[in-house]
Amino acid sequence: PEERQPVISVKRSGDNLYGNQVEILGPCRIVYQPDKPLGCGARLWIETFSDIHFIGGSFPATA
Repeated sequence: PEERQPVISVKRSGDNLYGNQVEILGPCRIVYQPDKPLGCGARLWIETFSDIHFIGGSFPATA
């Protein structure tokens, strides 16, 4: 099979990192707004001020 790209996007302070597994080390909130998506098109996202730990590494966004 072809190599799959990471699908989890973490946006923080203008940076965008991708991974396949993420652990949120504290409280978080899941937001679903199907009629008011974010500018990137997301209709479901997780918000947190907690630290994030990528399991298996993270990858910077590529153009």
